[in-house]
Amino acid sequence: MIWRAKDAKNYYVARFNPLENNFRVYTVVDGKRTQLQSAKAAYPGAWCRLRVTMKGDHIVCYKDGVKLLDVHDATFPGPGKIGLWSKSDAQTEFDELKLQGL
Repeated sequence: MIWRAKDAKNYYVARFNPLENNFRVYTVVDGKRTQLQSAKAAYPGAWCRLRVTMKGDHIVCYKDGVKLLDVHDATFPGPGKIGLWSKSDAQTEFDELKLQGL
């Protein structure tokens, strides 16, 4: 998922990689991706539910209801666009995207 996107080269992104068994959150600034935090996360072989919340500079990311990432970052302080992201060599499906204001 991407959020607080200003344009195609400036945004936050959280992604789960089942091949590497990790869940990570990054900033992308001027097209350069920088990892903020990483956690081990196993792939159960079925659908996964990912959730990201951000209030102020506080980002919390969940996989299947379990908090795995908790980080503060103020790179993009204001509102922006949201979207879905996938690596070019990945087979990815999305379902039930929900956006909820605080």
